[in-house]
Amino acid sequence: MQNVAPTRRLNRRSSDLLLAAALVFLLGAAMTVAGIVLHIFSLVVPSNDGYDAYDLTRKLLLLAGIGIAFVSLFMALRAVSWKTDNALAWQLGELLAERLDRQFVFIRNISKGSLGDIDAALLSKHGVLVLRITQRKGEYFYDGGEWLRRSRKGRWRPLRWNPTRAVVKDALKLKDFLKEWELTAVPVYAAVVFLRDKPAAQFSTRESAVPVVHASGLIDGLQDSYFAQARLDADTVQQILNLLY
Repeated sequence: MQNVAPTRRLNRRSSDLLLAAALVFLLGAAMTVAGIVLHIFSLVVPSNDGYDAYDLTRKLLLLAGIGIAFVSLFMALRAVSWKTDNALAWQLGELLAERLDRQFVFIRNISKGSLGDIDAALLSKHGVLVLRITQRKGEYFYDGGEWLRRSRKGRWRPLRWNPTRAVVKDALKLKDFLKEWELTAVPVYAAVVFLRDKPAAQFSTRESAVPVVHASGLIDGLQDSYFAQARLDADTVQQILNLLY
């Protein structure tokens, strides 16, 4: 199995965003300086009929310049914090590679504008399997939309964390993305994967929209769904790979 991540493309995107942030900052700085200069050296006297418009213009220049400079700082922070790989996905990929042959491609850390960020996707003639991966410990229960965790006192407490909802959203976005490229017949599956095995991580589910499996049981757990049959030809698989990678 090929365990890959679009690291070079994401590094390039990060560099491009950092350059854009620098240019935006220069624009904001120039507008700020212009606004300050127009306040220090007033070009229109208060008695002039156009003074109100002039005063409004220099104030807007100053405020807009400061605002744009702050936007550039957020852009720079996004650029330097852009995750170019997913360590959890890499671990899962290495585990799957022990059992899957070269026809399977495991793509880590998919990050595209319309798709957002996807932990990983397994691509093959069987279709696309979108994955949400966690290394949480503890005992969990999924009940038709909500995740609960058992506390030390044995009580079930609801969690804000909801990987099921997240992976379903990822899968729907991916289907829409493929439709834009006229790949309407591509089957897209989804699953939540716990990296840690029992007893470190335990779970049970009821009315789950997608399978929830341990990493060690992913292949066996999806034999009746994703791995059940071949559905795509080699050219379609390569086309999807080019789009995602």
